[in-house]
Amino acid sequence: MGLFHYEALSELGKKFTGTIDADNLQDAKFKLQRREIVVLHVSFFSQKQFECKLAKQDVMNLTREIARLLQAGMPLFEVLTALEEKYKGQKAHHLLLDLCDQVRSGKPFSECLSRHAKTFDLLYISMIANAEKTGRLRDALEELASWIGKELQVRKQLISALLYPSLLGTFCLFVLSALLFFVIPSMSELFEGRELHPFTIVVFAASRWACKAKLFLFVSAVTFVSAICLALFYQPWKEWLAAGIIRVPFLKKLLAKVAFVRFCRSCGTLLDGGLPIVTALSQSRLVMRHCILEKVVELAEDNMKQGEKLYRSFQNHPYIPPLVPRMLGIAEEGGKLPFMMRQIAEIYEEDLERNLSYISTVAQPLLLLLLGAMVGFVLLSVLLPLTDVSSFAN
Repeated sequence: MGLFHYEALSELGKKFTGTIDADNLQDAKFKLQRREIVVLHVSFFSQKQFECKLAKQDVMNLTREIARLLQAGMPLFEVLTALEEKYKGQKAHHLLLDLCDQVRSGKPFSECLSRHAKTFDLLYISMIANAEKTGRLRDALEELASWIGKELQVRKQLISALLYPSLLGTFCLFVLSALLFFVIPSMSELFEGRELHPFTIVVFAASRWACKAKLFLFVSAVTFVSAICLALFYQPWKEWLAAGIIRVPFLKKLLAKVAFVRFCRSCGTLLDGGLPIVTALSQSRLVMRHCILEKVVELAEDNMKQGEKLYRSFQNHPYIPPLVPRMLGIAEEGGKLPFMMRQIAEIYEEDLERNLSYISTVAQPLLLLLLGAMVGFVLLSVLLPLTDVSSFAN
């Protein structure tokens, strides 16, 4: 069986599209003729046509809707069919069509999801696979929706804490550029032959240098912006940039907490689903996106295979808070590792929220004062000579 896409005419002569299950193209046409549908075109849906990458927000919404419909007592296939009708014309429609077709053919839900690796990561698929074995599919979907929601919330707070300073710095750069390249050069003749204040001398010298080196500055700015854009979209550069950012003194502890919260939450969820500790560590490591901590967790996996306790691998590491190995050691002794992983994630998630709130509250006004002082210095250097009325009279 396969899915076929068709275009047809309605009784009013309007074009519409739809899908139909059939063994082959001829069978699809025959089924459509039996429905007395005027078919214009029929084509087979290939795997490439089903491929799409949904945003995290869309994945969270879709996961939550599936969980709620399962809680209402609907079978999985009926849930997917209902959502396929709801999302017609949207980006998720083809993905849901493929899931409906695969589930109807008798494949496990986790195997159906694995066909869309761009949308559903390994952790998501592993949790669904474990839930199918234990009959906890609805619970697993609710946990996944909650986990993705918290990850999006942390990401939103991180972006909001860094966005305002970035926009303010960009605006200040434009103001300074306008002053150095246009305003100050136009006033240079006004002050020729006059004794100037040291502030004014420094600013006029900077303006002359900027005007002479404008080509160099323009090429440098274009190169910098191009490098940033390339680092955001080209994977090798993206990894190199990420490896550099996590070592920045101001950001390294903050980003380490983000990665560790993500690791603890996913590892605790996988352990609750019944996965062995080594497998849970291996799969949780893939969602950290922190090259230094990933190596620490990989070393912990190797040490555990040799019989060592997990907490020992996390001791005395500069990126891991000292409370973490102590809590993990207590949990391993008491057999409550999944619960303790969740507790660690919640503790440091709250700590992360406090840090981000502090950055937003304190750093933004300080940056505003700093940038205001820079612009004020340039303006003051221009206004000081204008206050010397006697020199104008001479």
